[in-house]
Amino acid sequence: MFTFRFEHIEFLGGLLALPLLVILFAGVLRWKKMVRKKIGDPVLVSGLTKSYSPGAFLLKFVVVLTGFALVVLAAANLQRPGPADHVSRKGVDVMVALDVSNSMLAEDVKPSRLARAKQFITRLTDKLDNDRVGLVLFAGRAYLQMPLTTDQAAAAMYVQNAGPDAVPSQGTVIGQALKLSATCFNPQERKYKAIVLISDGEDHDPEALKVAKELASDGVMINTVGIGSAEGSPIIDNSTHEARKDAAGNMVITKLNEAELQQLATETNGLYVRLDDPDDAAAKISSQLAKMDKTTTGDKSFAGFKSYFQWFLALAFAFLLAELFLSEKKNTASLKQVLVIAAAILSLGRAHGQAANTAIHRGNQLYRQQQYAASRASYEKALAADPKNATAEYNSGNALFRGNEHEEAIAAYDNTISHSSSVPLKAKAFYNKGVAYSRQQKLPESIDAWKEALKLDPNDQEARDNLEKALREKKKQDEQQQQNKDKKDKPKDQPKNQNKPKPDQQPQQQQQPQSKLSKQQVEQLLKALEQKEKEVQQKLQKGSPVPSKNEKDW
Repeated sequence: MFTFRFEHIEFLGGLLALPLLVILFAGVLRWKKMVRKKIGDPVLVSGLTKSYSPGAFLLKFVVVLTGFALVVLAAANLQRPGPADHVSRKGVDVMVALDVSNSMLAEDVKPSRLARAKQFITRLTDKLDNDRVGLVLFAGRAYLQMPLTTDQAAAAMYVQNAGPDAVPSQGTVIGQALKLSATCFNPQERKYKAIVLISDGEDHDPEALKVAKELASDGVMINTVGIGSAEGSPIIDNSTHEARKDAAGNMVITKLNEAELQQLATETNGLYVRLDDPDDAAAKISSQLAKMDKTTTGDKSFAGFKSYFQWFLALAFAFLLAELFLSEKKNTASLKQVLVIAAAILSLGRAHGQAANTAIHRGNQLYRQQQYAASRASYEKALAADPKNATAEYNSGNALFRGNEHEEAIAAYDNTISHSSSVPLKAKAFYNKGVAYSRQQKLPESIDAWKEALKLDPNDQEARDNLEKALREKKKQDEQQQQNKDKKDKPKDQPKNQNKPKPDQQPQQQQQPQSKLSKQQVEQLLKALEQKEKEVQQKLQKGSPVPSKNEKDW
């Protein structure tokens, strides 16, 4: 049983104008009677107006009034929920736990362990179209970066920005990462849940095996991906570009700990894969996940409601057109002829609408089969039949996005926003537009799009999470640009001597270098030095924490 609703209920207030129009019509009829009396001889007036038909005049008014009411109903947009298979899909819940400790910067796997791990995750998420994916980053602590979502594009954005800077404390707390990942699953289910752990296993975490056994009893499968070499590699510090050393001054060598990762996978009936080739590893893990039972998950790819405003508009057009063929005179045009014309117009409109709906339905079937180019062709057919069909535009944008045609997808989402009267559909179009911009590394544009999505749908948690992440990344970029600018603009202490004497020559006279700083610049530098000195004194008074002897920063 379908539940109908009006999307824009506020427009129904326009129906209040109907009684006013009826009153005005009654006033016109009264005015006509008064004019007839003022003319004079009733017999003469009757003779002059014998071809006039009061009934036809009333019919014309009723037709116009009905057309107006239909326009109001079209603006309110009657809707019903779309078919269930358009808003759900079957899959599993997959939490990706990525090690971002400094040891992942080792280059025994080119270009680095972390870069290779990101490549693997990108390949894996491309194969998980029907699954929900979440992301946890861990080093000395574990942090939830992205909750479970069917939006793999958002996952790719979070992975791309992952690095040691995302986690303030260093180390490799695999047990804590597994615990945090498990909290994202539905506690009422004992299947459909998997964790993909990506790490070099550099630390032996005794808690990890205990946690794995607990998760196995709760139906969680842990698949582990090891990255690195048994021989090990030094860790190059990005700030100094030198090999990292421990407290004793010895060079740190980080090695892959395969034994622990294999044990975690075996304990939960999972699979261990060594990450040498990202494509091969992604194929093996996705094949393992495909063996699991599937559950129904939400999908934002298709419109949730079917709109009927076009039918009301077609009827309104037919009634208003019929009014043109009706005359106030007797025996000129029959109502039957008018109805035949209106029926022909409605049949034509219905044929176009049916063709568009059939093409959209076919396109949706092809989309679910991951035949994105073919689905796009079906949506184009729908748009040929109905050029302003917002649902066809939106689904076409999704197909273009899946085909990595991001510019064209953004244009399709813009057309959706322009042509749609559905607020939920506009919100989805803005959200997907933001994801497409993020794929193009256009942070300001993606931020603007997600802001618009939240204005239309304040409860969209995925849009809020993506916006917060993008704003943090934008702030980080702005700070980096400001630092680079400050370094470039910073005045040097000593002017460069353009006429530096050769070693075997002595300068004739030792001259004092002249300052090129203005008085205002000198005062600013002095104030900055005073402030810096105060900060140092405050730190000395408070004292600094003493690191533990066992504390490890890789």
